[in-house]
Amino acid sequence: MTKEEMLDTVIQHEVFAGFDTDEVKQLSSLFTFRTLRTSEVIFEIDDMPEHLIYLIEGALTLNFPDSTTLKLLPGELIGEIGVLNGDFRLGRLVADQDSKIISICTPGLLEASTIPARMSLEIIKRLSKRVTNYLRSIQQISTKEIIDAGENEHTEFKSTLRWNLKAQKKDPRITHAVLKTIAAFLNSTGGTLIIGVTDDSQIIGLEEDRFENDDKLLLFITNVIKSRLGTLHLDNIHYSTEKINDKVILRVDVKPSNTPCYLSEDKFDHFYIRTGPSTTDLRLSKVYDFISVRFNL
Repeated sequence: MTKEEMLDTVIQHEVFAGFDTDEVKQLSSLFTFRTLRTSEVIFEIDDMPEHLIYLIEGALTLNFPDSTTLKLLPGELIGEIGVLNGDFRLGRLVADQDSKIISICTPGLLEASTIPARMSLEIIKRLSKRVTNYLRSIQQISTKEIIDAGENEHTEFKSTLRWNLKAQKKDPRITHAVLKTIAAFLNSTGGTLIIGVTDDSQIIGLEEDRFENDDKLLLFITNVIKSRLGTLHLDNIHYSTEKINDKVILRVDVKPSNTPCYLSEDKFDHFYIRTGPSTTDLRLSKVYDFISVRFNL
């Protein structure tokens, strides 16, 4: 794989996108293409963090000391925490199957002689944002902190689960909007949906949804997920009620799925993804290419 081909691939990722042509060309000196065999170790716990890893093809698993794992699929980047702490790796990265990666030299990202300081700072800011969003997605940051930080690629708020506040009645379109977000998180890189909070982070609670109790609310969302998204994805969706400022909200944490998730609507199946802080109904002409890369099919 040539430097130009690696560059064209990497700049599709949010961390490296949007720089001008001259700046981007300087990045290519940091790239090394590698092929991996099944079970090959890319780095060990406590290794010095000298590279970011961008997965082109195949599948990788990051194994943590507490026996938890993080699965990586094509188009994903790993190694941000090591770059930011500059000290050691937090886990062991292994190829689940024959894979192709681009190794990005991290010391070069911090050297003004390699890339402009402005570009280096912007990349570090983007890496920091990704780490913060990841920590939120695995519930290491409290719901209140997530709400205070506002909506982003991995966080979305909905005022209600089934109640139209303007029409003052139940509205299936409100529930459909919730399911769209969950489907998009499943098809992308995961995220957290908080229901009972307005777009501008005002906590209003779920009283307007008029559920008899929390158990009825949780049964409702379980049933609509099963019927509209399918039972296959339930293991990737975790939800619970929580009280903040005397208001009950519903927090839904979604892990990225290993298989495509479709949402049925009007006898048609729709495929949703996250594009920045928004949920996008991907056009049919784009679905195959996205799925081929995202799910390695």
